[in-house]
Amino acid sequence: MKYSYFFIFILLFNNYLNALTWKSDGTVISSQGEILTESFAKRYQEALTQFMNGEEVLDWPVVELNKKGKPIKKNGFMGEKLLKEGAPLFSIPRVLDGDPVEAISLNNGLVQENFIQVMLANSSEKWSNEKGFNEEIIENAKKNVGSLVDEGFQEFKLTILSKEFIRETSAYGSFEEIKNTSSYTELSSKLNEFYGAGSEISEKIIEEKYSDNLQNQSFALNAKSFKNIIEERTGISINDHGWTDNLVRNELKSISDELGNDLDIDKELAQINEEAGQAAMEYANSDLKQALEDAANAAQAEAVNDVATRVAAAEAYAASASAARQEAERAVAEAANDEARNAALVELERTLQEEQGALDNLNNVIETEVSEP
Repeated sequence: MKYSYFFIFILLFNNYLNALTWKSDGTVISSQGEILTESFAKRYQEALTQFMNGEEVLDWPVVELNKKGKPIKKNGFMGEKLLKEGAPLFSIPRVLDGDPVEAISLNNGLVQENFIQVMLANSSEKWSNEKGFNEEIIENAKKNVGSLVDEGFQEFKLTILSKEFIRETSAYGSFEEIKNTSSYTELSSKLNEFYGAGSEISEKIIEEKYSDNLQNQSFALNAKSFKNIIEERTGISINDHGWTDNLVRNELKSISDELGNDLDIDKELAQINEEAGQAAMEYANSDLKQALEDAANAAQAEAVNDVATRVAAAEAYAASASAARQEAERAVAEAANDEARNAALVELERTLQEEQGALDNLNNVIETEVSEP
């Protein structure tokens, strides 16, 4: 009987998992569309907000020290050697494509510039001293992060909207083509989540973006235009600390250098104030590269462990199904009369099908997981 109970548990648990949608950003969604677990980005932003406000950090791992005063490593997270005790750790994305700094930044609800400022603001005294960051740099970083939190992480929101707009609209030539698609629904949902834009306002924002033909333009122009259109349509003032202006400014300078023109960028874009600690950002960025490459390797190792766990679970499921089938065979052999034998044969047929399904599931898991990069 113990095999039957184990089999039933595995079956119910497997059915439960199959009813859930697990997204790469950490979001878990039920079969009814309910968000059971928010994205890593949203959860980290909440944890950072709590920490900066002097509150207890809930539902997110933080830097903890062991009895010897050394930071404790937590799987799937990084920063324990850089950050002060109690600061929220950075989550590591399962797949690190491109620049690891950018990948980890976005996974935690930050753009790269903000990520470095958060790292400086919440750095341990030992680490900041080792790297030569003086108190003025750290205090400037704390002010910048405080403003980032107060303004609701606008740089990240504009980044996500712009990246998704570029990606989701690449297959559609006009607003009318995308309007009734899942891509449109995703964009509209993000506008509502970030800015409370209802369906009517979201439609006008996306339509206006199409009318400007910006889906084929650069990321910088998309981010800047999104900010302007959202402000116009919602009446919300978005403080991105000059971030979109800086993106366009750098792009104009790059174009000017390539063409060999003396473009007066100040006339093209109003002069912006450089954020305090810019030099520290650049230094920290270069210093972080090696640390984040190590984090990328750690993330890959964790992904391998995750594959092993999935395969092991599928193997356990197959083993339990096989045990249930063997028990059914014994019941057939030991049946005392025709009625009992017929009932046992029906159960045997069911367990045979279940075992075949479990074996198919195991093969699918192995093929899927092993083929992943």
